[in-house]
Amino acid sequence: MTFRVLIGSRTLATRCPNREAKIGTLLNRQNRDSSWILWAIDIADKERGSSARFTADWLNTVAGHLLYISDGGWTPANPYETPDGEIDLSPPDAERLQRLIKLVVDEEARLRCLSDIKLEDLHERLLDESGFFSQESARPDYAHWSRRPMWSAEETVALALDKDPRRVKALSLKELRKSPFAKKFRRLLSIVNRAIELGEIPKGIERDNLKGLCSRMDIDFPTTFENELLLSEGSDSLRAKAASRDKPTLDRMILIMAVEHYGYDPYAEENGQALKAIVAALEGAGLKTSMSSVSNNLTDAWKVIKLQPGLKGPLKNPGSPAA
Repeated sequence: MTFRVLIGSRTLATRCPNREAKIGTLLNRQNRDSSWILWAIDIADKERGSSARFTADWLNTVAGHLLYISDGGWTPANPYETPDGEIDLSPPDAERLQRLIKLVVDEEARLRCLSDIKLEDLHERLLDESGFFSQESARPDYAHWSRRPMWSAEETVALALDKDPRRVKALSLKELRKSPFAKKFRRLLSIVNRAIELGEIPKGIERDNLKGLCSRMDIDFPTTFENELLLSEGSDSLRAKAASRDKPTLDRMILIMAVEHYGYDPYAEENGQALKAIVAALEGAGLKTSMSSVSNNLTDAWKVIKLQPGLKGPLKNPGSPAA
């Protein structure tokens, strides 16, 4: 039975309700060719007998069938065919294939020993990895949310989970009944709403209270908040000093670097590749951020700078008359 199952949407949970399909999907997570390997093992067992497993002839038979699959994923480093067309693996290739087979077989045995509940949970967690809330676009724009003096209960829970409240909220998660992430979101939201009802915290939650709430909800505090959002002592004075600088000049410098070094075009509607490159460069320097955060900062800077007369070079409108 082939378990080539697409996991691009959560409809997989209803399309594959049986244990076999779930096991197959989880196996392919470990190795995308697990289904083909199990298929080749089954044929080798039938042709050679299961008692011959891992003998040279049995491994050659498995290898021979895998090589007929164009996307089988496994190929010998030193392929050799006998005069009658049979595969004859070298000792290193045979050892490598044996290790791969054992990994797949052992993992299949482990999954088959799990209870239905545990298997269902693993399967749902796998689906969560491809859910919309696990994508880069679901991460919050810290520059945007840091400017808000307080958040609602729902916004607070989303931010505590390092998610964008505009995308990840109770309504967007409503249909995901079995999703572990959705369950966690609803549980935390219930805790916050209950605390508000009891008067333990205000309805409008100030950002400086988020760390305490995370501790109360027994979840890890997002390190990104420490670096990008929450204000440390004395930050007001630092902001005052920064505000006294020539911000338009600084913004222009940043924009020019984005344009000349990363291909950013302030006049273009899309700058996906440039934003990816900027985010990668920042993360390489230990500064974790998101594409939406970089985009919003560059857009905000451009809104002010584009009103200034006499723009030249990379900031000059390509459609304007030559200077």
